[in-house]
Amino acid sequence: MNRFILACLFSAAAGVASAGNLCSNIPFSKVEAEQGKVAFDSHCAFCHQYNMTGREPGNYQKETPDISVLSPSDVKFLEGNGGAAPPLIGAKFFKKQAGKTLTEFANTTISAANTFPTKNFEQPRTYFLLAAYVLYRNCGKM
Repeated sequence: MNRFILACLFSAAAGVASAGNLCSNIPFSKVEAEQGKVAFDSHCAFCHQYNMTGREPGNYQKETPDISVLSPSDVKFLEGNGGAAPPLIGAKFFKKQAGKTLTEFANTTISAANTFPTKNFEQPRTYFLLAAYVLYRNCGKM
């Protein structure tokens, strides 16, 4: 995947939107965000949960999706982080995005998605859709 091409795509679509106004400059459609939800639920939710609140160490039995459906190596990867994953929703999440352009936000999405083994992602399209979903969820549009 060529990050430069994806960065150009986001830059052209959104200009220099910063985290303070990411919600007012979403260059994605609701349909793209809904497609991103499918990718999120089948990939990112294993670390961040379906509700995007992240995972707490030792709390996996109360969290969804259930990570026991993963391969032993994938579970080891998750537990190698102490079983923790940060939230992708709410004020704490947006505070971490403060001052970032939409392109920087997208690159953060790409880096995070690449840390966990990918499952049939159509790159860079899937990363575009994941960013759409995360922004729509945080901006109250879904």
